[in-house]
Amino acid sequence: MKHRWDLVVIGAGPAGLSAAATAGEYGLEVMVLDEQPSPGGQVYRNIERASPERIEILGKDYLQGRALVDQFRKGTAEYSGNSIVWKIEPEGHLFFSKNDCSREIRSRAVIVATGATERPVPFQGWTLPGVMGAGAVDANFKSSGTVPRGPAVLAGSGPLLLLTAVHLIHLGVHINGVLDTTPTASMLSAARYLPRALKRMDYLLKGLGMLAVLKKSGTTWIRSIQGYAAQGKDRLERVAYRTKNSSGSFDANVLITHEGVVPRFDFTRQLRIPHKWNPVQRYWYPETDPFGKTREDAIYVSGDGAFVHGGVSAALKGRLTVQDIAFRLGAISRRQKIEACRHIGKRLRMEHAVRPFMDEMYRPRPSLYALEDDVLVCRCEGVKVKDIRNALAEGCRDANEIKVLTRCGMGPCQSRMCGMALAEIVARHLDTDPGQIAPLTIRPPVRNLSLSELAEVRLFGQEA
Repeated sequence: MKHRWDLVVIGAGPAGLSAAATAGEYGLEVMVLDEQPSPGGQVYRNIERASPERIEILGKDYLQGRALVDQFRKGTAEYSGNSIVWKIEPEGHLFFSKNDCSREIRSRAVIVATGATERPVPFQGWTLPGVMGAGAVDANFKSSGTVPRGPAVLAGSGPLLLLTAVHLIHLGVHINGVLDTTPTASMLSAARYLPRALKRMDYLLKGLGMLAVLKKSGTTWIRSIQGYAAQGKDRLERVAYRTKNSSGSFDANVLITHEGVVPRFDFTRQLRIPHKWNPVQRYWYPETDPFGKTREDAIYVSGDGAFVHGGVSAALKGRLTVQDIAFRLGAISRRQKIEACRHIGKRLRMEHAVRPFMDEMYRPRPSLYALEDDVLVCRCEGVKVKDIRNALAEGCRDANEIKVLTRCGMGPCQSRMCGMALAEIVARHLDTDPGQIAPLTIRPPVRNLSLSELAEVRLFGQEA
């Protein structure tokens, strides 16, 4: 069995699938390692087994994934589902776990195509049963057709929140209210990007269509929400909210929240790759060249993991990344690379035309992390806001110092749920930009792993 590959792709979402299929067409030997049991990523999750009824609810955007997965399946790339990568080395060696057994796989190049994740935002009562993210609702429906039982309340900001509301309405779920946290000021400041966004009128009309469905359903929609809280004894019973001039509450069995998406940067942090700060959407993203190449020659980042632009753009970026890898490995000529990049770049520019408008419109509200002392930040270690503020009062000025003192970020999730909140709380205390606060250090194994499995790592393809 093979021990070394030309290219290993981590993740089988739009970027990973597109990259793997394109690389296979160029004659490269490709392996795709994916955490899910089937290709598609979050955007096109379970697309191969989706029923016509489910596709009708999710729409043509979801159906686009079928062609992408079909192209991948027809190619030469090998696919390993349920494979959890837990370490990447700069020269292109990877370690992954599958069926409670860890293997090392070696390659000449690696594409990290792990995509984006919902921005983790703690708030009062966010750990109550019945509180979930819009991404989880989306994943559950795509995977198994599971739909939350109403009455529901949706809270937050961004297109995914509206899309989730529309899906639930079509599925007959009763929605008591939508609490829109989008600041009015953001709507006004986004206007300067509207002329460019008009190049993608189809995208804008899609958004207007979602708003029309929401209005027609009679769902209560409250704008300029400044904060919300989940309330209940043993599970969610109601959702309280406040605006600048009023407050109120809704009864609810489920609260669905969404405050935007951010790149997954656990592997790039593990590799100590430099990151940049996006001041509009307030997230870190890895420093790469236009092809997604990092400072490590063998490591590339593609798709929304490099910068959030959406699923269609992610697929295009996956193809773009492979042009550079294929040229470096001698699979295509410089002329072929230039011609392919010209075509892909033209399509990317069109896809990105609407992004400045959307990013400015749905930029995180200033009060997003203005949290009360008793709000739980790190649920793995039970660390509250007051514990972080006490550490700051004692002189800590670095997130990693606070991690040592409070154990915030030391739990099984390795700070994926609390790291951004910790940096934002520290920045607010120091009256500085979160981009000036160094994120928590991430060390391998990036995912949970037993010591017995770690001790018995073998080379991929080696007999046990």
